[in-house]
Amino acid sequence: MEDNVNSDYGFLQRLYKALGPITGGLLLDFVDLTTFGPLGIFFGGVLGAMVAWWITSTYNITGTAKLFLITIAAMYCTIPLTELVPMATIFFAICRFFEPAPKTIKQNKPPKNQPPRKYVDSEVS
Repeated sequence: MEDNVNSDYGFLQRLYKALGPITGGLLLDFVDLTTFGPLGIFFGGVLGAMVAWWITSTYNITGTAKLFLITIAAMYCTIPLTELVPMATIFFAICRFFEPAPKTIKQNKPPKNQPPRKYVDSEVS
């Protein structure tokens, strides 16, 4: 048995943990790409806001932060010439890269002010 924290996850949980944030960025970039040209002025903002609402709901972001991210995504999908560079995917990948490492399993250690125990080898006959 491994002492790795990820060994308890199933395949779908590991796939979601690896690709979850990047998938949101890919979806937002895909919406930006499909609303190319004059179509993006109206539909890009609406579709970008819908995708951002879904992404922020998935990660339980609420309040002012949610409204701010939805507004940024709507503006991103409305602004011309953003279709060629996948900025949302790059942003989410960078966020995933700098995410704190998962907590490791701690071993039971004696408190600092207590001396370590001495064990005596004995055999029971």
